[in-house]
Amino acid sequence: MSKLLRQPLAWHGEAWTQVLQQIRSNKLPHALLVCADSDTGKRHFATLLAQFLLCARPAEDAPCGECSQCRLNAVGNHPDLIVVEAEAASRVIKVDQVRELRSFVESTSHAAGYRVVILDPAETLNLNGANALLKSLEEPPAQVLFLLLSDRPKALLPTIASRSQVLRLPQPTRVQSLAWLANHTRSDFESLEKLLTLAQERPLLALSLHQQGLLEQLQETDAAMLDLLMGRRLPSVLAGTYAKQGGNETLSLLVLWTASLSRFLMSGHPRFLASDPQREAARLLGQVGEARQQTQRLFTLYTDISNTRQQISNGGNPNLQLLLEDIFIRIQRLTRGSGDEPGNGTQHRAG
Repeated sequence: MSKLLRQPLAWHGEAWTQVLQQIRSNKLPHALLVCADSDTGKRHFATLLAQFLLCARPAEDAPCGECSQCRLNAVGNHPDLIVVEAEAASRVIKVDQVRELRSFVESTSHAAGYRVVILDPAETLNLNGANALLKSLEEPPAQVLFLLLSDRPKALLPTIASRSQVLRLPQPTRVQSLAWLANHTRSDFESLEKLLTLAQERPLLALSLHQQGLLEQLQETDAAMLDLLMGRRLPSVLAGTYAKQGGNETLSLLVLWTASLSRFLMSGHPRFLASDPQREAARLLGQVGEARQQTQRLFTLYTDISNTRQQISNGGNPNLQLLLEDIFIRIQRLTRGSGDEPGNGTQHRAG
């Protein structure tokens, strides 16, 4: 966290006003469960709130940006703000991380004001970690604010959720998302629309895809998958080509491809298809088999590829070429009326 924020995202304006009113009337709770879809800005909202509370001379609706506290926040080094995230290897927030919070929340504030804890994402707290956090939530010290961020609040222990005030942030409209992306990129409007579609209407993910150059790579993948569906490419040859690009990147592209086609088949809305090859692929899939069955096959494939990507991120080391060949065989079968049963093959090769 190395940037001072000055205003909420456009779609968070009403929620920001609501929280400011709570602050002014001294009704801010000791714990806020901030809920929103992933990649729609809840971390931005929580960070802005933390910086506002820690600012020595806040303006009416934003940190001043000039005081010593704001300067500390600008470099990500404020001693009264701590961010607890899931460990990369285990992808959970462990009990030891939560126990370290005890000394933080029970200590004296650096600036004789608030101390703020951000847990992101809160649903990754393991059972012991959640129980340890519960002790702090049951007997919260004065002027300590816990901000629990979650896109799956039902996955939280009920005892944690019940001791937090829920703040549900709204989903951005497509117009708001496109305007925000236009301010953060130099891409043309058509490219931004494609990015947002690929990101399943999540603007922060769309920006990340843009920064990674995945839009251009996905266009190549779209063409390759169409060739595969039409029998113009062999799964084994294609797997050899894509295996050279690395597991995470290739699987990310395939997740986006299957997600786009799945969403189109489920909704029938053409805006979920981001390219001519995707539209042609959707037409071919619609000609083979019953629509509901095809949707199930694609969604199962999407789920298997997503799980496999997660396993690789967690340190799994599969034979990538064999893994991709298995996926490409399953994709090719989609236009031959012989899709796989749920969960067939893909996950098991990633162990």
